[in-house]
Amino acid sequence: MIAKPRPSSEKPLAGIKILELSNMVTCALASMTMAAQGAEVIKIEPPGSGDIMRHLGHQKNGISALFHGCNRGKRSLAIDLKTPEGLEAVKALAEDADILMHNYRPNVMERLGLSSDILRAINPRLIYVAVTGFGTTGPKAGEPAYDHVIQGMAGFTDLQAPEDNEFNYIRTVLCDKVTAYTVCQASTAALVARASTNAGQHIDISMLHACLAFMWPDGMMQYTLQDKDVLPMSPMSDYYQTLNLHDGAIALAALQDSHWEVVLKLVGYPELLEDPIFSSVASRLSNMARVNGVLKKPRTTIGVAKALDILRAADIPCARCERRDSLMENLQIQAIGALETYVTDTLGKQTLPTPPIQFAGAATSQAEPSPMLGEHSRAILLELEWTETRINSLIEQKILQSK
Repeated sequence: MIAKPRPSSEKPLAGIKILELSNMVTCALASMTMAAQGAEVIKIEPPGSGDIMRHLGHQKNGISALFHGCNRGKRSLAIDLKTPEGLEAVKALAEDADILMHNYRPNVMERLGLSSDILRAINPRLIYVAVTGFGTTGPKAGEPAYDHVIQGMAGFTDLQAPEDNEFNYIRTVLCDKVTAYTVCQASTAALVARASTNAGQHIDISMLHACLAFMWPDGMMQYTLQDKDVLPMSPMSDYYQTLNLHDGAIALAALQDSHWEVVLKLVGYPELLEDPIFSSVASRLSNMARVNGVLKKPRTTIGVAKALDILRAADIPCARCERRDSLMENLQIQAIGALETYVTDTLGKQTLPTPPIQFAGAATSQAEPSPMLGEHSRAILLELEWTETRINSLIEQKILQSK
């Protein structure tokens, strides 16, 4: 059978239905990313508290900016999964869902009666994605995992300590977000496989494994080749040094010989043009710690604007290091339409990223609200043909929360 082509204006995941049972970022960001690409997402949360993210950081009307940034465009069903009614609702929704994703600890879904085997027996086309912190086996399999812990275990905190040997974090939920995009890629790959097999599958993804894979190409390059005849070079982490000037900082990637002829003069070290370490790409890449030392201690009073003019004239990759409070004014960010400002009833005026992928070269928007806890509970259960009387009874029993 030949698949009917989609209209060119239709988003690529239009018609795909996702059930998300999760706390925090991994599955929430994954399903929101897929929602931006056309999928319908039902977020299933516990009544009363909902996703932990709802209560973290700046917030308005019970929705935090963190939650909003990971949950735009979804519907919320707030139902107690430890009750027969909660179990029944998820099973009914799974009957025609395409993907179910969760980030509960190993065996939690099995104890609830919502295991992969049970739900895929109901719907053999279901793609069931189970996200864990450390995997399903091993001494830490059942332990709680947050971004901080995975950063430490995957080597990121060591990567942030190149000189003083003091472990430190990358101060963003890096591992959560890396895992989220891994979940997206795995889910869409499984959809492609299902198109030819007509069968869903079970997928396991651990944060630890996803982040080791992310870390490895550059962060572990000096540990990858195991033979004794390996030619040692500086690790990629040594290539990163901003040029800090009196009125700001510049991010630059001076790699070619001609680049360093300009940079050494710019930062006040013209005598190093005669130093063998600075004379070739190979010698610089073997001694990046020393090479970057000149960027750490420039002997110049030149400011950022003038320095950028000099660097650009020499075609050296460079940009001003932006403060977060100035990102929205950056002309290049504005030019590519990377951010959008819009208004919703619950959160008022807000600025968030637009979807970064432009299918067919067309920019898209995700200027949508995120759901209040249980905002769509009644509508979703009515779609399952549950009666108003039954729904009202569940609300009275606090099994269901509805707005």
